[in-house]
Amino acid sequence: MDNYINNLTDLISNCPMENTYKMSWCRALVEHSHNDPNQKKIHFDKLSELIFKYYWDQTIFFNLEQGPNIKKRPSIHQIVRNEIQQFIKIYGPKPVNFIHAKNKINIDIKKISTILTHDVSWRFLILDSKTYNIYNYQKGQRHLILKYPELIKEFSRLLFQLINYRWSQKLEDLNNAPRISQKVRGVDRDKVPKRKSLKKFKPFLDIENPNKICFLTDKPIANNELSIDHIIPWSYMYSDDLWNLVYVKKSKNSSMSNRIKKDEIKNKLIKRNNKLLQMLDSQKISNNEVEELRLAINKDYVQQFWIGYQG
Repeated sequence: MDNYINNLTDLISNCPMENTYKMSWCRALVEHSHNDPNQKKIHFDKLSELIFKYYWDQTIFFNLEQGPNIKKRPSIHQIVRNEIQQFIKIYGPKPVNFIHAKNKINIDIKKISTILTHDVSWRFLILDSKTYNIYNYQKGQRHLILKYPELIKEFSRLLFQLINYRWSQKLEDLNNAPRISQKVRGVDRDKVPKRKSLKKFKPFLDIENPNKICFLTDKPIANNELSIDHIIPWSYMYSDDLWNLVYVKKSKNSSMSNRIKKDEIKNKLIKRNNKLLQMLDSQKISNNEVEELRLAINKDYVQQFWIGYQG
């Protein structure tokens, strides 16, 4: 492999990181080179929008922290969080990826560029007291000269994977949440995280709840209001599991808005899961969903992930 790419992968793999700035910065460089390999002079405004996009998608879908102190978040991440809060006030809580939200939000590009100028741009090049020659940059400037953007494009697939891996490692240190690497891939390259149909779980829920009683209100649900939903939010779990799914009224589904309010709900879910497994076993029903339910009960997943989400 070219020595230049070796040096770049060395920086990605080993650079010290207090927060995720360096990975967002490097990813922006790779994406810019992938999209425009003939452009060596890159203004920070171009990179700022890309970095805003990465933090937007990871935050609005999964609420991932990007630094060690939630009381003093990395400035760029806080800019993104503030804009997400304004977006939700106007357009509602349903998460929307950056590409579709871009024309509805205000991005303080100049402020982000200033942060990159003061902090990330020159620090990224230094590893073990050695300065790597990936791009030419003078402190205080708002642009850099990238050495070989065409070479970065050639190896972009490898570089994207390595950046995602290192970014996921850091996020695992900063977040008490499951499936972080899958979440990072889930919003990779402007993707919208895909949610699968929950219809396959209906026969199991019908066994324990044939009258379609809302799990949250204990009232019957009309057919046109019937919904299957996660108790511990999908945005936290990033998976569909029988042990975490219940019947709820659609209006209650929407009003939950990814918030869990009462420990009584947790205890009720634990009780429901035990009852459901007993009924499935008595009917000698055995498949992957049933065994995953059994494992969830044995491993106390409800309690484990409930505590993690609340934290």
